[in-house]
Amino acid sequence: METHHVLRRCVAAFLIFCSAAGISIAAAGAANAATCSGFGCTYQDPQLSGCSADAITVVHYQLPAVAQRLELRWSPSCKTNWARMYLDTSPVWLRAVQPDRGDGLPRVTQLSGHNDTYSWSAMIYSPVLCVYADVQTSIWGRYRTECY
Repeated sequence: METHHVLRRCVAAFLIFCSAAGISIAAAGAANAATCSGFGCTYQDPQLSGCSADAITVVHYQLPAVAQRLELRWSPSCKTNWARMYLDTSPVWLRAVQPDRGDGLPRVTQLSGHNDTYSWSAMIYSPVLCVYADVQTSIWGRYRTECY
């Protein structure tokens, strides 16, 4: 979990450095564009909310012998995670899972949307606690990423 905090701090430091140096980053405006904040982002669609604008893939799982890839996405501006599946727009389920939301109970989001390339889950606001992506494909089985 320490790596989780280090990466998030590095991303924040990088964005601050770029801002101070006058370097323009297209995703830097994502915080202003987001339609949610804090716990209000939980269960929201990352595309519709604007949180996907500055998102990065923090951990992924490449399915064996096929092109599909399960990703856990992170938005530094919204401090949210969600699951995203590359080249599977109709999985049986796709969800982001926070195994312990702080009170011993899990928080789980479900499939939220898709386009021609990706499907994605709703978000979980999680600036500190770990989240993992979980998918059940109709052909290839069930997979999950590491908790990040």
